[in-house]
Order: sequence, then structure tokens, then C-alpha cells
Amino acid sequence: MKTQTILLVDDISDNLDILVELLHGYDLVTAVDGKTALNIVKNEDVDLILLDIMMPEMDGYEVCKILKRDERYKQIPIMFLSAKNSNTDIEVGFEFGAVDYITKPFQPNELKARVDTHLKLRAYEKNLEKRVQEELEKNHFQEQMIHQQSKQAALGELLMHIAHQWKQPLSSLGSINTLQRVKLEQNIKFSKKDLLDASVKVDELILFMSQTVDTFKNFYNPSYIKEEFSLTNAVKKILNISQATLEYHGVKVDLLSYEDDFVFANEKEFAQVLFSIINNALDIFKQRKIENPQLYIKVYNHKIVIEDNGGGIDEKIKDKLFLPYETTTNGNGIGLYIAKEIIEKNDGVISIANTQDGASFSIEFLEWLD
Repeated sequence: MKTQTILLVDDISDNLDILVELLHGYDLVTAVDGKTALNIVKNEDVDLILLDIMMPEMDGYEVCKILKRDERYKQIPIMFLSAKNSNTDIEVGFEFGAVDYITKPFQPNELKARVDTHLKLRAYEKNLEKRVQEELEKNHFQEQMIHQQSKQAALGELLMHIAHQWKQPLSSLGSINTLQRVKLEQNIKFSKKDLLDASVKVDELILFMSQTVDTFKNFYNPSYIKEEFSLTNAVKKILNISQATLEYHGVKVDLLSYEDDFVFANEKEFAQVLFSIINNALDIFKQRKIENPQLYIKVYNHKIVIEDNGGGIDEKIKDKLFLPYETTTNGNGIGLYIAKEIIEKNDGVISIANTQDGASFSIEFLEWLD
């Protein structure tokens, strides 16, 4: 084990000689003035400083004050060893950060005992600092590993969410394609307008799927592309895209709008959240085999409420529903977690409550609240 180092500072050489003789079992370094003492501290691993107060040019108080101000050296214990023995002098010494104060002339055995005690404490402290540093380095490595794993997990989450968002548009595209093929196979006449309407519908679905990718590929970046838009119009666009699937599952939608003002947010991201809530309701309707499934959508200024008659959410998981991997369906639990993240990115809040017949989602954009 390395011998601990003591720095002895006194402008009288005879005093230094006495201390060197008394503490010969330690690694000793001496200085006859404050400036030399400070330079030694910078270049030596000092465990304890015995510091005289009355020295020319720079007294012991000033040396102590400089060391305690420096993050690199402030942990080094300082014992004042001085002929100044008034209560005021001793109080000032402790106020400057000393761990001990011994007046001259001193008792050799008392000095050795106090030095030994402070060196043991310093050894324990340095060992603790080393262990803390090792733990910090270990934790830093673990944090890096967790960060990499979380990035991979996030990528997996987003891919699953995109796949979930695409299910309904793909179903609608399939319905349109099947309808056109059946008409052709059975020689059913259809007009140019029918073809154009179908083409417009296909374009809308493809655009929505493209926007899904654009929205989620930058999911963890701040949402800079914000603009004024109508919540009501955004809802109508999503319902238009979802129309084929909603009709196929017999879902009736009631839309009531009391909106007379715009919100300022990212419309594409809001559309993905709304689509996620609708998908969640569809999953519930199918899972619970709800007869006469229905969605009630109410739009207010800067707020939208989406209710269903799917039977509501288990109270045990309602408060955890926006956490990763918590789900009310047989899905992966990603959709509502990501929905919450997106809404909060856009200065809004999303919440959920149970009604008499089902669940109620509320989205409100706080930036507009007074």
C-alpha cells in the first residue's frame, strides 16, 4: 500500500525539522511559504496538509481559501498548526474549511493521533471516491448499452406501428380493387366518374400511407412543421380514408363540430394519432364482438373528444394505458404510447376516461389555453 503524503508548510525551518522528525513514518513534503505549497499541491498527490497561519506574503488562511475554492483540491484535509490561539482565530480557521486546528506549542502524541485519524479518514474517502468513479464509469457503459438497445427497440416499435396504421388503408385499397375486378368480371357497367372517384380514393390512401412513414421516421425529433388547420377537416379526411373499413365492420360514426377557430400544430401527426385511436376502437369492437358499434366524435375549439361503445377500459390498466406495451387489445401496446408522445410534442395533452358505454379519448392543445 502506498505511503500517504503529508505537506508541511511553515516559514520557520526549525518547526519543519520538528515535524519531519515526529512524522517520519509518512511520505513528507515541505514548503516554507504559501506559493511553494500551492505549487506542490498541483504536482503531488497530497493526502493531508499541516499549515502554519503566520507566514509572509501569503498567510495560511489565504492558502486554505485558494485550495478550498478549487474543485481539484478542495477535498484535501487541512490542519492549521499555529501559535494564534484565540477563539476567534480558531473559528476563522474552521470557517475557511480546515478539518482541525492545533495550537503551538503542541503535544507530540496528540498531534500524531490527530494526523493519524485524518489520514485514515482521507484514505477511506479516497477509496470511496474511487469506488464511486468506478460505478459511474460502469453506469455510463450500461447507459450507453441501454441507449443503443432503446434505439433498436424504438425502431421496432415504429415499424410495428406503421404496419398497424397501414392495415386499414391496405384493406380499403383491397376493397376498391375487388369491387373494380368484380364489375369487370361480371360485365357490370360503370361510368367514367366511378373510375375517377376510385382513382382519387386510391391516391388519398397512398398519400396517407406515405405520410405515415414521413411522420414516424422523425418521431423522436421536435415537430417543426406546424400550421393552422381545422380539427374538423382533419377528422373528415381520416374518416374518408377509413370509410371502407368502417362500413365493412358496420361501424356508425357521428361527427359533431362546434369549432370556429383553428389549432396550430402538425396536422399530419395529429392525423396519425386520430387514426391510431380509431384503429384501437376497431380492435375492441372486433375483440368483444360489439353489436352496433359506434364512434362519437365531438370537435370543439382546440379540443376533440372521441367516444366509443366498446365497453370501456379495465380500471386496473386505465392509468397505465399510455405506457409502452400496455394494451386493451391483443396488439403490441405501441399505438397509444406513441400517440401520447406525438400529442405532447405538439404542445397538447391526451387523456382517457370511461363512459357509461365505452371509452372516451380527449385531445386538447394547451398552447391555445388562456
